[in-house]
Amino acid sequence: MRRLEDSDLESFYDMQGNPNVMRYIKKTMNFEESKQELNRFIKYYKDVDVFFKIWAVIERNNNQFVGICGVYENDKSEFEIAYRLRECFWGNGFGREIAKGLFRYCFDQIKLNELTAYASTDNVGSIRILEKEMNYVEEFYAEKENSIERKYTLKK
Repeated sequence: MRRLEDSDLESFYDMQGNPNVMRYIKKTMNFEESKQELNRFIKYYKDVDVFFKIWAVIERNNNQFVGICGVYENDKSEFEIAYRLRECFWGNGFGREIAKGLFRYCFDQIKLNELTAYASTDNVGSIRILEKEMNYVEEFYAEKENSIERKYTLKK
């Protein structure tokens, strides 16, 4: 993992503009919207008043942009983990490896005591990872996303 950079834009757009990647998250983004979103994420590195830490995930062997991951304080004052991968990297174990890395970082480096994750019940890949790595809390209808979501937590 490393900080996002302006040079990530093409790959970031490949992810943000892909309906398969974005279908459980939010609407797909065009190139300009992706650029604005990337710039927003990059600006959070300098904002000490907002807890929003999102990084680029880079493949070790060839330095390719795999996706993004991070932790942020959501509107419920929970520390929520999140990850998103370019479709060409699905099914290679990156999601579970990223989740475990986020747990270690958040508990050992940032010294958080509890993490939360949310996923649409239709997002089978993420649900599979969260079921293995975190504790199921509840299932509920999320009006904003218009989907049935599952909440998971993990304590230090």
